[in-house]
Amino acid sequence: MKTSNMSNILKGLMAELGINESELARRTGIGQPVVHRICSGETDNPKVATLSPIANFFAISISQLIGDEPLPTDRIAGTFNPEAQGWRQIPLLEWEQVLSWPNLSQKSAPLPAISTDIELSQHAYALAVRDTTMEPRFPEGTVLIVDPNLKPNNLDFAIIHVEGHDLPNFKQILIDGGHTILKPLNSDFKTLLLDKPHKFLGVMIQSRMDFKKRK
Repeated sequence: MKTSNMSNILKGLMAELGINESELARRTGIGQPVVHRICSGETDNPKVATLSPIANFFAISISQLIGDEPLPTDRIAGTFNPEAQGWRQIPLLEWEQVLSWPNLSQKSAPLPAISTDIELSQHAYALAVRDTTMEPRFPEGTVLIVDPNLKPNNLDFAIIHVEGHDLPNFKQILIDGGHTILKPLNSDFKTLLLDKPHKFLGVMIQSRMDFKKRK
């Protein structure tokens, strides 16, 4: 993939429409820093999940966006698709809110939200890792996208509430015969046999680093 071609094509499409990087980010749900890296040619391997919303917005294919194929000869300059979808907002919950989700009190303040383009059930939610038990893979502050309609299989990462615990836990699930084990990734913490009443609150589908907290 030639980043200079993609950068020039994207900047040309934006110029036709008269929008800047921030506006394209707002309309597509792609982070503004990511849009900037593409426009400046700094990234040489953007993900399909990044390129797809941009291509959909400009009503072209990914191959045309990256320069592998020419733009349609009959394309009208400034064309875009205002109905382009694929991204949705899901609520960013606090850990105590997960226990009563999706039946939160109507008196609760409006929930913050994040955008995602992956297919999820109606009551999917996000939450931020609150401790170090899953480091180094999931540092504190990592945002988890969770589908509560899924039950964990062996080696999945899940949110689980164990009777007697104030808050849910985030652990890897190991299933060995008739036993279920909760495994932290940080070796400073112990692996636990799940032998108390419990409730699975969803399976992690995706994780995102909180770049604001990175040094």
